[in-house]
Amino acid sequence: MGSGGSGSPRGRGWNMARVILMNGDGSALGELPGSAEDILARAEEHARTHHLAKRLYFPIAVRQEIEAAGYHVAEAELTAAVAKLDAARCGGGAAKVPVQVTLSVPGGSPTTLNPKEREMSGKPMLNHRFLEVERIYPDPDARAWYDRLIGLDEHKRRLLLELELLLFPKRLAEWSRKHHGTELRAVQIMASRAPLILLEGDVGCGKTVLAETVGDPLAERAGGRVHLLKVNTQVRGTGMVGEMTDLIVQAFAQTEARADALNGAPVLLLIDEADALAARRVDQHMHHEDKAGLNTLLQRVDSLRLGNRRIAVIFITNRPHALDPAIRRRAALRLSFKRPDDNVRAEIFRQSLPELKIDAGQLRDLVAFTGAAAVKKHGATFTSSDITDRLLPAALRDAYAEHRAVSAADLIAHSREMEPTPLMEETKGDDA
Repeated sequence: MGSGGSGSPRGRGWNMARVILMNGDGSALGELPGSAEDILARAEEHARTHHLAKRLYFPIAVRQEIEAAGYHVAEAELTAAVAKLDAARCGGGAAKVPVQVTLSVPGGSPTTLNPKEREMSGKPMLNHRFLEVERIYPDPDARAWYDRLIGLDEHKRRLLLELELLLFPKRLAEWSRKHHGTELRAVQIMASRAPLILLEGDVGCGKTVLAETVGDPLAERAGGRVHLLKVNTQVRGTGMVGEMTDLIVQAFAQTEARADALNGAPVLLLIDEADALAARRVDQHMHHEDKAGLNTLLQRVDSLRLGNRRIAVIFITNRPHALDPAIRRRAALRLSFKRPDDNVRAEIFRQSLPELKIDAGQLRDLVAFTGAAAVKKHGATFTSSDITDRLLPAALRDAYAEHRAVSAADLIAHSREMEPTPLMEETKGDDA
């Protein structure tokens, strides 16, 4: 698709061209407000304001226009619509005829957004090339997962408190005036921090689950909805020069636009495997594109200090030492996750299958086989997810297949044989 710059030929017909929305059966649904020229003008203005590449923002603008009008648009149809508009833009007098956009959704889903979707969507709509489907809290399912995270009570407490302080800095100022009669200078300094939280440590220890479920208790503290946006793994791009930088900017711009549309509702931006985007710049093998992307990432995080948007960024990494020091230095809070100790593993077994009434001897065996014995045999203890996502399901599958009740003996048998998730290279020797 062309860049759509001001030097592109645009005839009078282009200025008058309407964008007609068509149903999959060929019937007309309506048309977008304004002309095709208006859509491009708005796209270019937004691209300039947010320092975005026009070639990347034009598809976002078209999707926003269509979905703001109340319609779904599938990715293939969006691509076709953009191609038609681009051809009309460059075609001068050939654009006298209206640009027709056929809307369809795979699986026979309805073309129009229902009232609840429109109410929750706001403007502009999100482009899922950069961000995954938005999650909104309160959410009882998220709360159930949050409550099942065992051994992370202190992490939960600190994360919730820090998110409240980052997203609602006026609450700290009010506390200061109440107890000190003035707003302490330290409070003002604290309010200027980058709204960045770093969850780091070993695999399978609850980092991502905590980040994806903390929105529910945070919504309770906030007294309203909390929104979670997760950066799509495709944001790293394909290595083309400038692509990673553009995609990072797009993801942050979309998040900021979403926060603006939500009129002050808190937004959490989650970036998993953050070391892929924020590796140390001192690495001599680091590609210049990665360095440029990292610099852009730092700039976007720093820019969140300004303005009144309630956005907090959560970075997750299994390789904290691979992160650039500038990222670690900016983090308002760093939480380190380790594999569960004997007491926590015992509690996981007790709470996961309370109906079995596992006795003290059986519990000692389970703790030993997932702890000291696993270290001796495999070099690592079991992670929380090793127990909940692998060991417990294996025991349940056996009992189900054999048409009998599950027992503690099943758990013990699998804990003897199952190999835990290997330690990351840089954590070897730390947790064992």
